[in-house]
Amino acid sequence: SGSGRALIGLGLMLISLELLDQGTAPLREAPQMSAFLGMLDAAWPVALIFAAGIAAVCSSSLAAVLLVLSLDVPAALAVVLVLGANIGGAIPPVLVTQRAGVAARRLTVGNLIVRGAGCLAVLPFAGSAAEALAPLHVTGLAVEAHLAFNLAVAAVIWPFAGGLSRIVALMLPDEAPSEDPSPRWLDDAALETPPLALAGASRQALAIGDDVARMLEQTRLAFRKNDLAPLAEVTKLEDRVDLRQQQVKTYLSRLGRDADEDDRRRSITILDYVINLEHVGDIIEKGLAAGVRKKVGLGLRFSDAGYQELDAMFLMTEETLGIAQTIFMTRDRNLARQMMEQKVEIRNFERQSAQRHLIRLREGHSQSRETSSLHLDFLRDLKRINAHLGAVAHPILDEEGLLTESRLRGG
Repeated sequence: SGSGRALIGLGLMLISLELLDQGTAPLREAPQMSAFLGMLDAAWPVALIFAAGIAAVCSSSLAAVLLVLSLDVPAALAVVLVLGANIGGAIPPVLVTQRAGVAARRLTVGNLIVRGAGCLAVLPFAGSAAEALAPLHVTGLAVEAHLAFNLAVAAVIWPFAGGLSRIVALMLPDEAPSEDPSPRWLDDAALETPPLALAGASRQALAIGDDVARMLEQTRLAFRKNDLAPLAEVTKLEDRVDLRQQQVKTYLSRLGRDADEDDRRRSITILDYVINLEHVGDIIEKGLAAGVRKKVGLGLRFSDAGYQELDAMFLMTEETLGIAQTIFMTRDRNLARQMMEQKVEIRNFERQSAQRHLIRLREGHSQSRETSSLHLDFLRDLKRINAHLGAVAHPILDEEGLLTESRLRGG
């Protein structure tokens, strides 16, 4: 059972302490050791590094603490050595998890940061800490200092755990999946059979659309949480969208001579769609993501009404992208009409949000004044994205005779 294992572990620890005490007796009694410990007592930073090295080599802070417990050293020096042991014990996990997933590496790096910061903060007050712990003396100063230090660090860092996790996430961003430079759906062998080649190019275009959707989703997440970490993936996906778009264009330019007029028309539709997706990716990376970086970097906050309007615009844009993907795949006439109607709705929403923002400015809202240009930039970029996505409906409605030069016919 768990209790039995705990008791066995406690017994083994006590045995190891006794063996350590016996094994280090000649070392402790050597005059050279007394001189060395005297030098360490006069140089606490060196003592800290020395203890950290021992703990790192032993891959255990507890082993180093037990060694300190067996030494006859001044109380303040014992506390310093225990602090060093805590730093050193956090180093091996960082080294061991270098090839592990990002979540494991964040955990070990965060632990090292917390312990390192705690040790450096306590080091100047080691003497005072030793005096405060002196009345306890139940198991030995080294063990008590080790326990007190870890309890204090846990209590202090608890309220700041969220901020620390964000800092570590910035240091170690999420890893993008390994990317195969060759496009998945563009088969050179299918080029002599245009329907097969166009089917592959269409599937690749949908994959590009999925990447753009992920970019938009991560940008909105960064906007909502005031957190730059999701934007690391946006930059990587933008590079992939650019590459895939160029690959589709090159692939379709090599379409076989057997392609008829319908095949060529479909090829142009695919090209138009991937080009529009590439433009959307550029707007997300160079417009929206840049705006979020500015918002976070300058510590800007939107008014509640302004934030709700922009978040609603983000949601409408995500919905538009989903509709665009479906229209491209199915060429559904009703969805194409819905797309054009939503385009008008988004244009009206953008205009009304801009007007409401100007009203808030006139009423003297400080948050609206600070974020004025950013608010309007977000609206403009989201409107441009919707315009590019809405273009997927034009060929379908045009074929049905439902478009004039610039408007959807009634009916």
